[in-house]
Amino acid sequence: MILGQAANMFFNYGIQHITMDDIAKKCGVSKKTIYKYFENKDDLLHQVIELQIKELKKEIFENKQISENALQELILFFDYINKLSFNISASFGRELKKYYPTIFIEVIKHKNTIVIPFLRENISKGKQEGYYKIDINTEEICESFNDISKIIFLDGFFYNPGTNQNTLKFLNSLFLHRLVSVKGLETLNEFNKNKTI
Repeated sequence: MILGQAANMFFNYGIQHITMDDIAKKCGVSKKTIYKYFENKDDLLHQVIELQIKELKKEIFENKQISENALQELILFFDYINKLSFNISASFGRELKKYYPTIFIEVIKHKNTIVIPFLRENISKGKQEGYYKIDINTEEICESFNDISKIIFLDGFFYNPGTNQNTLKFLNSLFLHRLVSVKGLETLNEFNKNKTI
């Protein structure tokens, strides 16, 4: 699939150094075939981002179906984000922001229309289930998450790929510990214990 191959190449090597010829070669098709489906490189990149957004929505939906509670749902969401960030090179984030500002703004918009509403709903559910502290201010915690994600994804986090994974895991852990009640902490500890076995 052209989109899948293009996504891997953009994420791994950045956008600027990848040409339509490179993508055609990797897919085993002619450049003419690529242009049958995509107007230009900008259009291809735009569709790669759209595909990623669809996958994020699908992930959130599927996690809701399989999770026993809000805490498990949020842990699965963080696991997905961690894996995704691991596959994205420093240059991809930098080049998207610098050379493709319109597409970059779209990515930010989707964060506000998909991730923040998911988080708001998750916190409400977690409070009702007793896994999250009842006195947590939902709007404040969503704002904190928003600020953290800006630092990570917008303000140069990708420029230091060596520290990506550990930093992201640490921030996720801090966020979860801020949220959970005593009941939630027991569940979180149990979950982490089983995860390392």
